[in-house]
Amino acid sequence: MSQSEETGHHTLPKTSIIKSSREISNIFKSGKRVNGNNISVVYLLRPETETTRIAFTVSRRVKRAVDRNRLKRLMREAFRLNSERLKDTVRDKRTGVDIVLNFSHDLAEKSLSLKDVEKDFKHFVSRISNDIAG
Repeated sequence: MSQSEETGHHTLPKTSIIKSSREISNIFKSGKRVNGNNISVVYLLRPETETTRIAFTVSRRVKRAVDRNRLKRLMREAFRLNSERLKDTVRDKRTGVDIVLNFSHDLAEKSLSLKDVEKDFKHFVSRISNDIAG
């Protein structure tokens, strides 16, 4: 049992988070975009690997760092709660995917809830399932 399991923390593994700005730029340049009501998702299929990696970005138009960090926490939690469905889809097709969850709206960021972000993420999972299948 790992230390995070013992303390009750549910964190994303460091290997599944994209930190490199070069990689994130490449995903924005070459990936496919799915727009939701609150977040947009850019993803890039990687047939050479079976891993799922993710990055979380918030536009600087959201002025306060506190608000940007809150939005990133909401996106991380939505991914964590729904990642198994995505990983099952990707695993079945034997492909990897790099994902960037992006919040670029400056409207209603304070009233955004986890439920809103989850709804957009679930929409993305169904879209990527269709894309991989077709």
